[in-house]
Amino acid sequence: MIHQHLGDFGDLSLWVVVTSPPWYENSYLVYHRPSGAVILVDPGGDFPRLQEAITALGATPTMILLTHGHCDHLGAAAALETAYDIPTRAHLEEGPVIAAASDLSRAFTGQPQPGPNRVELFSNPAGVAFAGTPIRVIETPGHSPGGVCYDFGAFVLTGDTLFRGGVGRTDLPGGSERKLWDSIERLLATVADEAMLFSGHGPAWSTTEARRWWALAG
Repeated sequence: MIHQHLGDFGDLSLWVVVTSPPWYENSYLVYHRPSGAVILVDPGGDFPRLQEAITALGATPTMILLTHGHCDHLGAAAALETAYDIPTRAHLEEGPVIAAASDLSRAFTGQPQPGPNRVELFSNPAGVAFAGTPIRVIETPGHSPGGVCYDFGAFVLTGDTLFRGGVGRTDLPGGSERKLWDSIERLLATVADEAMLFSGHGPAWSTTEARRWWALAG
């Protein structure tokens, strides 16, 4: 399957394209059905598959959002920028990580990974909106210095901050275990009780499940 439908949440539909090995990264498409607009969150690679998903939806991409700037989360960003004339947006503190993404890819895989070319860094999370509605941006440094989660109310895209039954690594440049622990505490304290959490790798889970697990593991 090229892309998978994860659910409808009000006017929004959530879809995912899981990228090829070695990363198996979840690239999300948040589709606003009334307007036909779509945003791409963490397009980690496989541009042709993402383009096929966009075409199948009949959607118009408006921007790319990054939860963070590691190489496995932005591999298709440059191609998407060019194909659809859209920018890539990320937190201000993530600028150096995005700039170093190709070097990190070379260290892990032996191959460079070109990053986005039209990066817009935001310092005010309240300034991020989609289809006329603000997206709640939760700052969650720890896995990387400018990591964020995108809260759409009924669902939250948590990047590599929090996985189902696991947390992001903190041994890459700019990582901090203490900051990550604080970020997860803040994340789980502020998202809606009924929200679903969709991470950068692996399956989703509910806020209730995550809080229960964190109470035992955190």
